[in-house]
Amino acid sequence: MSQDPDSRIIRPGEGTRVPALDMTHKVDADRFGGRLLVVEGRIAPGALVPPHTHTREDECSYVISGEVVFQVDEDTFTAEAGSYVIKPRGVPHAFWNPGSEPARVMELHVPATFAHYYDEAGVLLTDSAMTPQERREALDAHHARYGVTFHWDRVADLVDRHGVRP
Repeated sequence: MSQDPDSRIIRPGEGTRVPALDMTHKVDADRFGGRLLVVEGRIAPGALVPPHTHTREDECSYVISGEVVFQVDEDTFTAEAGSYVIKPRGVPHAFWNPGSEPARVMELHVPATFAHYYDEAGVLLTDSAMTPQERREALDAHHARYGVTFHWDRVADLVDRHGVRP
């Protein structure tokens, strides 16, 4: 007999929410023995995911709805709904929503080394006991633990050129 059919499908609205990041875990790392993680998120109009580089995983984005501008290494392009964007480990990338409506994106991480990254970031972002400086330091340590480097020196240029906000 096969597994319970409900364990093989994640329906719309299902998954584990990370409210602070407006994202949902759709396929957790344990589902494939740590080899794959799939999350779905919304990007608010004008919002920027700042330039950063992953050292431990490759990433692929699938635009579910809306349009998202991606900067991968030195290339900048608009990905409309139905597009896949390849973001290999070691390559800096950023993305933002240039539209007036929220965009929806599915992120695939291989391997699933990011299994707890989003949950932990969500806790840090909503910890009201932290000062802004403490939050920045905690987030910097968090990113380092997961092998992610943010390129904060590149943010001002993206904000100026594209009118986005981190």
